[in-house]
Amino acid sequence: MITLDASFLVQVIGTLVLMAVLNSLLYKPIRQMLQERESKMAAIREEAERLEKSAHQLLENFNAKLANARSEGVQKREELKAQAREEEKALIEESTKEATQKKQELLGELTAQIESARSELKAQAEAFAVEIAQKLLGRAI
Repeated sequence: MITLDASFLVQVIGTLVLMAVLNSLLYKPIRQMLQERESKMAAIREEAERLEKSAHQLLENFNAKLANARSEGVQKREELKAQAREEEKALIEESTKEATQKKQELLGELTAQIESARSELKAQAEAFAVEIAQKLLGRAI
């Protein structure tokens, strides 16, 4: 059976004092250390989330800039192709004009030479005709 005497009261007081001492010297520092650790972990998690969001944003910006650069490159290439086609067309037109002009010049020269040869042959034909007639007739005409 349990007897309630002074030793029981001393044991209860000793237990309460021991609990108060252990609470202030052991439990509170451990709980405080665990709370600090939890707050540090929360801060680290928040920092990691912030850095991850920042990395995603940077990646999105990079991809957007890359897509923009690619589209600008395609556009520039198309512009250069169009410019080259225009230059090619201009060169062909210029060459055609020069060839047509040269052809006209050569046709003019050839026509002049033909006319010159005709008039020369006509003059020679008349001289030959007179000479043939003189030989046939046997006298000077």
